[in-house]
Amino acid sequence: MWPIKIFKARDRSMEPAIKEGDYLIVSRLYCRLMPGDIVVLRHPAKDISIVKRVSAASGNSLYVVGDNKAESEDSRSFGSVKREKVIGKVMLKV
Repeated sequence: MWPIKIFKARDRSMEPAIKEGDYLIVSRLYCRLMPGDIVVLRHPAKDISIVKRVSAASGNSLYVVGDNKAESEDSRSFGSVKREKVIGKVMLKV
């Protein structure tokens, strides 16, 4: 498994920081996640990957939100997510 992965943003939930169609370089090697970090994670109820910003982190749980609140399905609707759902931390937008 490669430590770096490329993802394509598939919705507008992170606008204006990340626009639909932007490519993201994601590191699977990260030490910890802090509020403000942008992550790619597995949706807790659907078989899709989503991009969200960490709003809060405690223990094994993360509260994640999209920057574009009107277009985002996030922890406000599905609750906190387990850290094991995180695929990686967004390092760069290209």
